[in-house]
Amino acid sequence: MSANPSLVRTFQGELCPAPFPNEVFVLRRDGVQCELHGVQTRVKGWQARGALYLSNVRLVFVASKADESGLVAFDFPLCYIRNDKLNQPIFGCNNLSGQVWPAVEGGGPAGELPPHDYKIYFKEGGIGTLYHLYYTLTVRAKEAFEAAQGRRREVDEANPPDYVADLVSRAFVDPNDPSTVYLAQQQPVDESLRLSSGPRYAANYGQDEVYEPTGLRP
Repeated sequence: MSANPSLVRTFQGELCPAPFPNEVFVLRRDGVQCELHGVQTRVKGWQARGALYLSNVRLVFVASKADESGLVAFDFPLCYIRNDKLNQPIFGCNNLSGQVWPAVEGGGPAGELPPHDYKIYFKEGGIGTLYHLYYTLTVRAKEAFEAAQGRRREVDEANPPDYVADLVSRAFVDPNDPSTVYLAQQQPVDESLRLSSGPRYAANYGQDEVYEPTGLRP
């Protein structure tokens, strides 16, 4: 699903995406603003402040509060991101821009639904740690997806947990980047909260202005 993935509480009480089987969270970044176009809201777009999570299979933006439509979080599957670009303006904050196909029925590169334009602003601090990890994982995910040529693959095949653990252990840590980095053995949520299966499509996505609940689990 792209809109409103299942959310759980971290050990610190923060909202976090419920992990898929074999999903490993790499980092959390607060002080983020997300602009997303083409989503089903009253104004056909979404702008919100919140936190960004990076895992071995996706980026997930979780807003500090829900939109009036009910939209509170959005998945960016790494293999579905295209034309992504790091922007570092002289005046203004670092940001990532690009497009992402919705991970719903009829979405994806071979589907009939158009991709969403997005821009993610990092309002607090640098992105040296985040961008290196994001770039490495995304490139591998895209290459694996293209090599698959339509064959079914596990979403975590490009970036398996053992590879991610080694990548994080050797990652450059930018002292100006306030991201919270997670080691593979120190994930942000209890293992019992892990989902039993991969992502499921949201039946009402693109059909009405009220999103399915995030399915917040205790």
